[in-house]
Amino acid sequence: MVQITAVFNKHCLNDVLRELFDNEIEGVTVTDVIGKGSLGIAEKNNAPDLYPKVMLLIVVSNDKTKEITMEAIRAHTQDLGHGAGKMWVTPVLEVERIRTGEKDESALTQPIPRAIAKSNTHFTAVDTPSS
Repeated sequence: MVQITAVFNKHCLNDVLRELFDNEIEGVTVTDVIGKGSLGIAEKNNAPDLYPKVMLLIVVSNDKTKEITMEAIRAHTQDLGHGAGKMWVTPVLEVERIRTGEKDESALTQPIPRAIAKSNTHFTAVDTPSS
């Protein structure tokens, strides 16, 4: 199992989430963040020049799902040029669903009736589904 962390421009979020959702990757956490990449910090009025971004956290159980997740992020953020963002992969040793005590891959999957799941939901950083 691995955790994929991605930081990118906010305006790409809905497209990334839609592609993840279409590929049945639904357990995500989205956080609003501010920051600056490797271009350096330019200070204006003694304040660092930081930009709003979103940080996406997704834990997946296998390499296939990892590649699908990373490609979904890449496909909707890669053409932004400098400041498009970054993503990285971190090993996850154990996952437990608090409510049921399920562990590892069982804790990451939850059957959802596809008729309900394929709705035209609009996601924001506030109402993004998470497991």
